[in-house]
Amino acid sequence: MNEKYHDLYKGLIRAYYDSHFEDEFAKFLEHFEDKNEAKSVLATLCGVEEIKTKDDHEFVYQLINAITRSQVRDKIVTKVSACSEDCETTDGKSKCMNVCPFEAIKRDDKTGDKWIEEELCMSCGRCVEVCDMGHYMDVPQSMPLVDLLKNNEEVIAMVAPAIAGQFGPDVTLDQLREAFIKIGFLDMFEVAMAADVLSMKEALEYNELVTEEGDFMITSCCCPMWVSMLKKLYNNLVPEVSPSVSPMVAMGRIIKALNGDVKCVFVGPCIAKKAEAKEADISDSTDYVLTFQEVQLLFEAFDIDPGKLKGVPSLDYASTGGRLYARAGGVSEAVFDVIDQMFPEKRKFFTSLHVDGIKDCKKMLNDLEAGHVRASFIEGMGCSGGCVGGPKAIIPAEEGKEFANKFAHESAIKMPMHSQIIEEILNKLGFKDLEDLRNDHSMFERKFD
Repeated sequence: MNEKYHDLYKGLIRAYYDSHFEDEFAKFLEHFEDKNEAKSVLATLCGVEEIKTKDDHEFVYQLINAITRSQVRDKIVTKVSACSEDCETTDGKSKCMNVCPFEAIKRDDKTGDKWIEEELCMSCGRCVEVCDMGHYMDVPQSMPLVDLLKNNEEVIAMVAPAIAGQFGPDVTLDQLREAFIKIGFLDMFEVAMAADVLSMKEALEYNELVTEEGDFMITSCCCPMWVSMLKKLYNNLVPEVSPSVSPMVAMGRIIKALNGDVKCVFVGPCIAKKAEAKEADISDSTDYVLTFQEVQLLFEAFDIDPGKLKGVPSLDYASTGGRLYARAGGVSEAVFDVIDQMFPEKRKFFTSLHVDGIKDCKKMLNDLEAGHVRASFIEGMGCSGGCVGGPKAIIPAEEGKEFANKFAHESAIKMPMHSQIIEEILNKLGFKDLEDLRNDHSMFERKFD
């Protein structure tokens, strides 16, 4: 979301929560010269499908109706205004065209305007990040969520491992937990715990698949961009991909299995997670996705400063490795540590290769197809630096990496197998031992057909 929409976005949230949305509608329109553009932006900011009516009263009615019915827009990245003006170009391409990893942005040679080719778009949000004029937007999902909070529905925040340091260098997870509860969330949990479960699961897969020098497996569990590249561009490699779901999906399924009809909201630096949450085979896990930047604006709209809160304490339940999923190479480290403990005879076969950034991911996958890669465990993340370099992170990737490392190594739990809470949760879910986890083909797995 471009900065020019921040105040408008916060105003929309506050007006809806305070039940004077209709009264403020005219003021919202004053932010724009073009009323049609205004309605397109307002519908996008409210997270619902575009409403095609010229009548203002009918527009507001349909907008509120869509919010209350949680009719969240399917399209994640959208273009909300024409952009015939010139911007920085390289090789005859605009900034948005150059930054798109899959050449999904096309240009009309006569008008200069651009559009998104839906079949090619993977919802990475890079065009949103580089467009200074705010012509592209990733669709926020805050408004339907605020409606749930306003009506005292049970909603859980699931925070990504990359959250360390994002809301201030001294802001703790306990303070963020209280901030979410103050807004109306039932509670907040670390997705790093689900990452721990998947580290153990992938170590078990590794033990089964890698039996001699030259065997390899591709880990895919974290990054939706990495998964999308494999499915759309490198389909012949899919049989080598771990079937594990992402930590976000695993966490949502754990919470819902233990808490019934509760709604789950993932909070992270990634736009593509919004698209992942809607994929048919895993859409049961996560109801809404908010970026760190959207949550920051949400806190501001409710006049909440996490750094000034006392905090709601909780015991450590995520390990060092689970929290390291926040940055490039973290998955490899986490899985190796488990292999080293559980299958020490296999450590001699473990050679990892991790790449981050779309360009390097593509190069590595091309090399893998050509047989030029020699590694037994391969990890890829679409953003430079890993999740800490996501397009909606609040702090720079290098700072995010430092905070992630510090937070991970401060964990009282060094290995996921040593977390009593994780053990108890797995038992409640019906997993009596790790062999049950390896044989699971439903809760923590998906099919890439």
